[in-house]
Amino acid sequence: MASYLIAHWSIITAFLCGLLLAALSAWLVVSWRRGKARRSGRRGERMVAKELGKLRKKDFIVLNDLMLPASNGRTSQIDHVVVSTRGIFVIETKNHAGRISGAEHAQYWQQHLSSQSRGFYNPLLQNRSHLRAVRRLLPKADAELFSSIVVFTEAWRLDIKAEDIIIERSLLPDRHVRRTLIPEEEVKKRWWRPWRSPVVLDGHKMVMRIDGMLPEIKRRPRVLERAAVRELAEKLLSANITDRSVRKDHTEYAKRTSKDVSDDIRKGKCPRCGAQLVVRKSDKGEFAGCSRYPACRFTCSIDRLAH
Repeated sequence: MASYLIAHWSIITAFLCGLLLAALSAWLVVSWRRGKARRSGRRGERMVAKELGKLRKKDFIVLNDLMLPASNGRTSQIDHVVVSTRGIFVIETKNHAGRISGAEHAQYWQQHLSSQSRGFYNPLLQNRSHLRAVRRLLPKADAELFSSIVVFTEAWRLDIKAEDIIIERSLLPDRHVRRTLIPEEEVKKRWWRPWRSPVVLDGHKMVMRIDGMLPEIKRRPRVLERAAVRELAEKLLSANITDRSVRKDHTEYAKRTSKDVSDDIRKGKCPRCGAQLVVRKSDKGEFAGCSRYPACRFTCSIDRLAH
């Protein structure tokens, strides 16, 4: 045996090196794919931060990448907060391309790109927790001062459904999404391309492309004095968590939470309230929804259930 190994040592060495290179290549591919979403998200945040940097410094204070303590003892990482004479805007950035579809209260939205689609967590729900964290630190500020904005940097179309309708979706060519909230003035101004308009759910909650962000912020009436703006911004900055270990723990918790949600769905369990998921039907086909509807409005694609 020893003589055989010695005689064929070069072949064995080449084989082992090949296995090592193959394993290393596979590890690099997996690592690159895992980091792709994170890199894309950071690129989108930089784009939004650059746009927000165009606002006048006297009237607008822009705070990027804030991490604030939450009421449940955890932390809330917020992409952007604009404290201004026009109000306080809590902004969530999504760097998703293609067409985005979803419902206001659905747990997941869909990204449609070419012939493929994938689900992602509803950014309105995500930003709702961010808004609560900001308001918790500014308890004396009137609730009417706060607005939640979800900005898509690469999406070319937004198909977002909601219960309260502002404008019926009569001008849009796709018929499978029947209700989209579009400001009446935007429909009149851009009747040939209304899908590029902001989707306004109410006066303080909206979804938009990046090119509609600054006009939406600037059009708001003046509601705060500059001295009050500086005071509110200083309170948020003083609460900002910069400790790297805490930020790392936040990222790890977010990953674990996402995995737990996926595991619950595969088991047929509602990740929001713990009830059973049931198969429901709509005019667009079958989907999975919580059995406690309308108390719980969680929905997801039926493909996410274990078969």
